[in-house]
Amino acid sequence: MNQEIKPEDFVLEATEYYYKGDFKQTIESLDKAIALKPDFAQAWYNKAITYSVMGHLQDEIESYEKAIEIQPDYAEAWSNKASALGRAGRPEEALECTEKALELRPSFAIAWCNKGASLSSLGRDLEAIEAYEKAIEIEENYLEAWFNKAVSLHNLEKPKNAIEAYNKAIELNPNYAEAYFNRAGLFLYLNDLEKAKLDLDKAIMIDSSFKQIALADETLMTLIS
Repeated sequence: MNQEIKPEDFVLEATEYYYKGDFKQTIESLDKAIALKPDFAQAWYNKAITYSVMGHLQDEIESYEKAIEIQPDYAEAWSNKASALGRAGRPEEALECTEKALELRPSFAIAWCNKGASLSSLGRDLEAIEAYEKAIEIEENYLEAWFNKAVSLHNLEKPKNAIEAYNKAIELNPNYAEAYFNRAGLFLYLNDLEKAKLDLDKAIMIDSSFKQIALADETLMTLIS
């Protein structure tokens, strides 16, 4: 006797396709799960994750919304929707979503980091730094939070504090090209040309695209050999 296929079986199938990099088939399997169980919040959430990797931003947002409609206390969906809305240039809505995620789970480091990103996009970098620090308090080695904190400190023209945060980001990821590039700019601002050049060279060595970015900057281009 054939065993009845369950929607969860299609989610497992979708997961296998996802890790193989076959995102089109991933979506098809998740759609089969949803056809059997339209109120399957996890399947909608997984669709959103897959759409994110595919770069289908609006589909991603709509899938998170569907997951939340089915399961209003889905903290991960609220937080990820915030990230997607931020990428869509909708920081006010993104901030509202992070608040909801944190209401559901106050110790949710990713949601705190997403809140910081939303606040920074709104020009509220002091508040953003507080949010990043909360994320770091929860998860000490949270690379994105350290990097974003550095960017907000940079925005607030606090170069020495920003360098300290970039230092931590680079300690956590020694191949973080953008962190080296940004720190080079700060060392240049502080007139430490030797360190600025070392950082810029390191950024370009890791990611050659930073050379063109530097050449387009009148100050940084002077550091290129």
